[in-house]
Amino acid sequence: MKKPQADFDYICELLEAFFKQSALRKSFRIIFEQEITGWEVWFQVEFARFLAEHPGMPEWRRELTFQFDYRRESVRSYLKPDFIIRKKGWATDRYVALEIKQHVNLGNCVSNMIEDLAKVAKIRKSQIDLRSYWALGIFQTDPDHNVEDIVAEKLHNSGLEYHAGVSSVTKISRTPFSYVLF
Repeated sequence: MKKPQADFDYICELLEAFFKQSALRKSFRIIFEQEITGWEVWFQVEFARFLAEHPGMPEWRRELTFQFDYRRESVRSYLKPDFIIRKKGWATDRYVALEIKQHVNLGNCVSNMIEDLAKVAKIRKSQIDLRSYWALGIFQTDPDHNVEDIVAEKLHNSGLEYHAGVSSVTKISRTPFSYVLF
């Protein structure tokens, strides 16, 4: 699937504003200090609240059920992307899909993100008109690892293309976490 620059820029804009929230950063510090795991659903609820209150009023839905294209998937019959989002002013019924993963380990986080992208690619085209689909991963920052190299290698090993121009790695200010979007 193509990775349009406009879609990437919009998702980055949303994420930048989302991660600037001081209450969210405080929660990330508590998650780290208390070694809390399994907080992905909490994160998705916080992101849903952010989208609902966003001044740009994006249209969004969480975990809508879509059927797989049976020519691409024979084991499972449906998928629920974490979010589908449409920026106000975009063509009606054309969305971006956003899958969210969190893992303390960068390598595991990226592998899980790639698995989700492979699943989203199998959605039956007649179910929804996706402009593009993206994966967001949140992980503990490790200065000893080059995130871009790990993402590129894991995508390559999965038979997927790495689009460096529409990928980003960002440290979440005043927290021990970073996020990657591709």
